[in-house]
Amino acid sequence: MTDAQAHYTTTEKELLAVVYAFEKFWPYLVLSKSIVYTDQSALKYLLAKQDAKPRLLRWILLLQEFDVTIRDKKGAENLAADHLSRLKNPHQDVLENKEITETFPLETLGMVTFRGNASTPWFADFANYHAGNFVVKGMSSQQKKKFFKDVKHYFWDDPYLFKIYADQVIRRCVFGQEAHDILMACHDGPTGGHHGANYTAKKVFDARFYWPTIYRDAHDLVTRCDACQRQGKISQRDEMPQNAIQVCEIFDIWGIDFMRPFSSSRGNKYILVAVDYLSKWVEAKAFPTNDA
Repeated sequence: MTDAQAHYTTTEKELLAVVYAFEKFWPYLVLSKSIVYTDQSALKYLLAKQDAKPRLLRWILLLQEFDVTIRDKKGAENLAADHLSRLKNPHQDVLENKEITETFPLETLGMVTFRGNASTPWFADFANYHAGNFVVKGMSSQQKKKFFKDVKHYFWDDPYLFKIYADQVIRRCVFGQEAHDILMACHDGPTGGHHGANYTAKKVFDARFYWPTIYRDAHDLVTRCDACQRQGKISQRDEMPQNAIQVCEIFDIWGIDFMRPFSSSRGNKYILVAVDYLSKWVEAKAFPTNDA
């Protein structure tokens, strides 16, 4: 935790752990039911609290994107947490100064294989299995188990691969530039409306398309959209500093300046203009020179 997070209350730290886990395993947990067991019963009521801190509201809004249920588990029954908290770390002195690696391959999370070739679709293994009954060699038993569990939700209709979702809606699998064009049309097209990342992703699902990183791509698109970044209210941090109003009486303060040379008229080439600051009263006088 950062220095600021270390000073959070116990309930906030518990919720921070839940939010951290959901952000890391986003592709696994989105559109699926999740159950969170915690010995902090206050978390169950935090989601329905109206007058929470802005930080808690941001976390609650993030969790509302998931079908999550929070269940209370008494501390006496939570033996795993008690056991872990009592373990001694023999490498504590060695590792305490090292930073945690925050990099996590969200783009490849949930995929069976990733060859690094941009032209290879993410669903190539599923398509090969349904089109030619071909299974990638070299997979471990766990990878095979996951592969055959996932491949049941796909079917091949030449030349496209489709996925049957939990809501029994069939969506076509897309990738690469086609996925980017679909996302742009749902966000910036004639029927787009420049909505937020989650609503843009929902429009893609409603249009019967699917790819694994749709939420991540929608969020990146919205953060790069110039029109979206110009919307919203101006915060106090972005406001220009206000100048104090100058209090004065009429004819107390004048602005005086010469207007540049004109064609000579009765020997006069300059006009001296004086304006009262309060009433905007104007006086003008012609002069032959500008050093009168």
